[in-house]
Amino acid sequence: MTRRSQWLPLFLLLGIWAGVAIWIIAAAPEPQRVPLAYVTGKADRTKASRPQAGAGLKVNLDLLAAAQRRAQEAFVAPKNIFAPLPTEKVAPAHAKRPAPGSPTAPAVAAPPVPRPPSPEELAAEAARQELAQFRYLGYLSRDGGQQAFLSKGKELYIVRSDEMIEQRVRVKTVTPTSVTLQEPRSQVERTVPLVEGK
Repeated sequence: MTRRSQWLPLFLLLGIWAGVAIWIIAAAPEPQRVPLAYVTGKADRTKASRPQAGAGLKVNLDLLAAAQRRAQEAFVAPKNIFAPLPTEKVAPAHAKRPAPGSPTAPAVAAPPVPRPPSPEELAAEAARQELAQFRYLGYLSRDGGQQAFLSKGKELYIVRSDEMIEQRVRVKTVTPTSVTLQEPRSQVERTVPLVEGK
C-alpha cells in the first residue's frame, strides 16, 4: 500500500463527517418565537382587581395582652433540683444552751440504728444477685423434652427441668417464655423471661 492510499480513507471519512454535520445544522428547525407576557411598566389587570392582601385586617391588642397575662399567670417558677434540702438550724456556738431538765430544753432523740442483716438475709441477697446474672436466650422442644439455653456472662448452658447449673443453681421449670431458677440452700427463686431480639 502506498502512502497516498493510506490517507485516502481518512480524508473520505472526514468528508462524510463534515457532510453529516452540515446536514444536521441545516435541517434543525428554527426556534419558535413567542411574544412576552409581561411588559415592563404595565400593571397586571388581575392584580389590580384583587384587593391588597391584609387590607382591612386589624390586630386586637386587648386579646393579645390578655393572652400574655394568662401565660404569665400560668407560669410557675421551676423547682431547683440542685438546691440543698432544708435542714434544722444549728444554733451558733456562743448561744446559751438551756440546762438539761429545764422546761425549754428540747429532748434530743438519737435516730434508730437499723439492725444488721441476719446471715440468712445475706445468703438470700447473694442468691438473688447470682440468679440475676442468668439470661434466657432460647427454647427447644425435642423428643418430648424441653431444653433452655441460658447464659451467665460468657458461659452458655443448655439445661432441662430439675438439672443443676454449677452445682449451685437448680432449674425448676422450663417454658417457652421463661425459666424458673432456684438456689437450693436459701430456697430463693427467680423467673427469667426470654430475651427477645438479642
